[in-house]
Amino acid sequence: MMEFVRLRMEATVTQGGELPRFLGSTLRGALMMTFRKMVCVTHLPECAPCLLRPQCPYPRFFEPTASPEHPFTARLREMPRPFVLEVPPPSDAPLHFRQGDLFVFRVVLWHDAATFLPYLLVATQRMLEQGLGRKEKVQATLRRVIAEGAKGQERVIYDACEGLVKMDFPKVAIQEVMGASSPQKVRRLFIRFLTPVRIDIDKKLQNPLTFSALIKAANERGRALFWAYERKEPPWDGKKLVQEAEKVVTVADEQHWLDLTRFSRRQGERMKIGGIVGWATFEGEDLRPFLPLLWLMEWVHIGKLATMGLGQIRVRIAEQQAPVKRRPPRAGRN
Repeated sequence: MMEFVRLRMEATVTQGGELPRFLGSTLRGALMMTFRKMVCVTHLPECAPCLLRPQCPYPRFFEPTASPEHPFTARLREMPRPFVLEVPPPSDAPLHFRQGDLFVFRVVLWHDAATFLPYLLVATQRMLEQGLGRKEKVQATLRRVIAEGAKGQERVIYDACEGLVKMDFPKVAIQEVMGASSPQKVRRLFIRFLTPVRIDIDKKLQNPLTFSALIKAANERGRALFWAYERKEPPWDGKKLVQEAEKVVTVADEQHWLDLTRFSRRQGERMKIGGIVGWATFEGEDLRPFLPLLWLMEWVHIGKLATMGLGQIRVRIAEQQAPVKRRPPRAGRN
């Protein structure tokens, strides 16, 4: 069963340097490498042939696969990872950190958080101590980890001064994430694309993003998560939602494609990871049926490369008039 935990990692920079303008790719790559080195005892180049794979926390977290007895094994061609990173939006230039700066990012977990949490904290500690970046490594010390609830409540679960991990942290049930239905019709939704949203439909990247494209991608991701971790069909009619989404129109927007690249160690070359940033206001007869799915996407992100922080959105019920156009959000230290 999915229970959501949002962790805010707070660190202090001990050695300054430069990092790419989007932190998600760097963080995910460094965290994966550190985590694997920390827990792997066979030192095989790949996880697939390892006899310890079913018990090892690394593949369960970063390279999950459906077991033969899983009821949806045949449908899960690729098991979705049980986490996403939340990082600041991309900046216009590389990020420069100085000694003493605050370094903050978030991790959202939704499966077996109690098992993964201690590993995640130690891996984050080591990753920051070893440093981030390819040239001038930015090193930092993890100071606090704070679990954030859905209603603003916070609990410090790790403090470097104490050196203890507290396993009593707020969890958010899937029902709370998806929210209650509005008693009144919702005719307009305002959606902000905080980090690049990269949606591929029929091998075509979507630009600009229509409501139909968003719902198709959200349905695909949400359905896979329910199959994988709830082991049942999702509580919405995906086919009907996708059909109804085609009737929803864009009444105002400010979208632009942001080009980003990352270096892939596996493929030995730079890969394109750009997507749409900005905002859009959508209008329809009654958008209430779409709200639970979209609110879920606020936690799990939407589109490609969600685990590294792409596809982070915010959804709000909009006023009846179109919003004044304004620039997409800019990155900054959190």
